[in-house]
Amino acid sequence: MKSNPPDTPDRSEKSERQSSGWDIRNAPRNYAALIGFQAGSAAFSFGAVWLVTQYLGPDGFGGIIAIIAASQVAQVLVNWTSVAVVRFGVEEFIEGRTIARVFWVRLIALVVNLAIVLATATLWFPPLAGWLKLPAETFWLVLAHFAATAFWIHIQMSLQAVKMPLVQGLLQMIERLLIITGVVILLIAQSLSGTAAMACFVIAPALMAVAGFVYLRPFLFARFAVDTAFVRKVLAYSVPLVPFYLVGYFAGSYVDAIFVTNYLSTSDLGIYSVATQIAAIAIQLPTLANTLLLPLFITLQSESQSERSFNYFRNILPGLTLVWGLACAALAFVMYFAIPLVFGIEYAPATQPLWILLVASVAAIPVAVGYSPITNSTSKTYIATVAAVAAAAANISTNALLIPRYGLIGCAFATLIAVLAGTLVYAVMLKTTTGVPFSWNLLAVVPSLASALLIVAFPNPIWAGLLCLVISLCFAFVFRSSVMKAVEALSIFKRTA
Repeated sequence: MKSNPPDTPDRSEKSERQSSGWDIRNAPRNYAALIGFQAGSAAFSFGAVWLVTQYLGPDGFGGIIAIIAASQVAQVLVNWTSVAVVRFGVEEFIEGRTIARVFWVRLIALVVNLAIVLATATLWFPPLAGWLKLPAETFWLVLAHFAATAFWIHIQMSLQAVKMPLVQGLLQMIERLLIITGVVILLIAQSLSGTAAMACFVIAPALMAVAGFVYLRPFLFARFAVDTAFVRKVLAYSVPLVPFYLVGYFAGSYVDAIFVTNYLSTSDLGIYSVATQIAAIAIQLPTLANTLLLPLFITLQSESQSERSFNYFRNILPGLTLVWGLACAALAFVMYFAIPLVFGIEYAPATQPLWILLVASVAAIPVAVGYSPITNSTSKTYIATVAAVAAAAANISTNALLIPRYGLIGCAFATLIAVLAGTLVYAVMLKTTTGVPFSWNLLAVVPSLASALLIVAFPNPIWAGLLCLVISLCFAFVFRSSVMKAVEALSIFKRTA
C-alpha cells in the first residue's frame, strides 16, 4: 500500500485541518517531528562547517560567510512581502483549501523586486564588496545565492500557509544534507575551494524550491480572482515590513561581519562565524515553534479566541524562556570544551562569544515564539519595524564601541544588547496596542544574562553554568503560580493530542 508523504493533503481532513483544533491536537506530533528534522539539519550543518573550516581554514570559511552576508543584504529588498503569504494564505486556506491567489500575487511581486535588485546590482555590489572585502569574481556567487534563497523562502512560507510544517522541515533537512554531500564529493575529488563550496550553498536551496513547489501543486492551480482591494490589503500589510527588513539587517549577525572584517580580520570572522553558526543552529529548535504558532494564531483570531493566546503569553512563554536559558547554559558548557577539541585550538577564542550569543538566543525567545507570530497574525507589522530600528541602532553603536576594545567578545555583547532592545520594544508595544500580557518574560532572561557576565569576568564554565541554574530555580520559586499554570496548560494540551 502506498503511503502519503508527510502532510500530504487528504480530503477527509478538510474541515479538521482548517480549524484551530487541528493545530492544537497535532502540535506535539508536528513539533516532535520538526525537532527530529532540525536535529538532522543541525548535524549536517555542523558537519559541513567542520569540513570547510578544516580544509579551508578561518580565512576560507570567513570568505564564504562574507559571500552569504552580501547575499543577505540583497534579501532584505525582496523578502518584505514573504510573511504576507502566511498571513493571508492561512485565511485563504481556511476558507477554500487553496492559496492560489496569495501565492501567485506574491510570486509576481517577488519576481518584480528580484528583477529590480538584479538590474541595479552593479550599483550596490561594489560598496558592499568593499565593506566585506569580497573580490570582484564573487559577484555571480552572491547573485546566485540571493536568487535561489529568495524563491526557497517563498516556497517555505507557502508550505506554512497550507499547514504543511513537516514537509518544510523535511526539505530543510534535505537542503543541509545536499550541502554536506556536495562538500564531501568535492573533497573526494580534491576540488574543494571557497567558490566550489559556495556553489553547494546555491544549488541546494534551488533544488528544494523545486521540490516544495511539487508538494504545493494541489493548492496552487485553483481558479481565483485578484481584485485591487486584495492587492491593497497585501501591500498595506507588507509595506511596514520594508523598513523592518532594511533596518533588521543591521540588527543581525551579518552586519557583524562588516565590523569584524574592518576592525579585526577575515580570519577573526572565520573564528567568530563558528560561534554564530552554532548559535544559529541552536536557536532553530525553539524557532521551529513559530512555524506552528503563526498559523495557529491566525486561525484563533478568525475564531475569536484571543484569550487562549493571551494565556500562552501570560504563563507558558516565560517558562519556556527560563527552560531555554538552562538548555543554552548546558550547551555553552559543552561547547566550551568541544570547540577547541573538534575545530582545533585556533578556534578556542570562539568559546566565550558563543556563550554570549546563546544568551542572546534566550533573549530572543519571547520574540521568536510569541511576539513575532502574534504581531504578524494581528497585522501590526509596524511593531516589527520599530523593534528592528531599536535593535539596529543598538547593534551598530555597540559594535563600533565594543569591538575595537574587546574584540569578538565585544561583538557578541553588541548582538545581545541589540536583541534585548528589540525584545523590549515588542513587549511594550504589544502590551499597549493589543493587551498582550507583559508577564515575566524579560525577567526570565536574567539567569542567562548573569552567566554571560560571569564567563567574561571569570572564565570558568562550571561557575557560570551553576549561577544560571541557581538563579533559574529562584525565579521558578518566585513565579511558581505562573509555572504551575503553565504545567497545567501543557498537560491539558498533551492530553488533547
